[in-house]
Amino acid sequence: MSSKKMESQSLEDFWQLLERLKLEPRRGWEEKLRLSHVESVADHSYGVAMLCLFQAWSRGGYDLERLLKLALIHDLDEAITGDLTPEDKRRLGLGEVLRRKRLAGKRIADSLPEKARSDWLELWTDLRLRRSKEARLVKDLDQVEMALQANAYSKGKVDKSRRPQVQEFCESALRGVKNRELRRVVERIGGEKRVRPKR
Repeated sequence: MSSKKMESQSLEDFWQLLERLKLEPRRGWEEKLRLSHVESVADHSYGVAMLCLFQAWSRGGYDLERLLKLALIHDLDEAITGDLTPEDKRRLGLGEVLRRKRLAGKRIADSLPEKARSDWLELWTDLRLRRSKEARLVKDLDQVEMALQANAYSKGKVDKSRRPQVQEFCESALRGVKNRELRRVVERIGGEKRVRPKR
């Protein structure tokens, strides 16, 4: 196969991953809030990327290209694993979840042009280990975006009987956010001030 044909096939294979993300619902919203139409993983990833852009513009001090790459790929493995809820992860166990994520990461790497694979693996490792300040910001904004989405759902789509479950999403986000300024944002969103961050 010619080099151009291989590149074209690789582009199509990669697009298929993106298409799966566009079709993969954020299952926590469906299961906890009993909503029939929820955001997709791609919707969420776009939201995280836009929040990263906003933070980089307003705060400075970040490598914007790296930050956006990390934000755009932070849930790409879910095109293969599906959106695993906390309940799914507990049921499967940490070892199985990590095994599935590793296999997904390898499949994604294999779908990329050879020259991009080392970049992908370095970014993927950074996201998992949170070595860079950009990876830490993506992780925090991943949680902030969830709290913002929970708040948006609570104002319109969610039945009043499901409001306590909305609060659970905000409390979970607050436990995940390390940055003090962003914790205050989540506290305002959820009205919760006593939740300690995860270590």
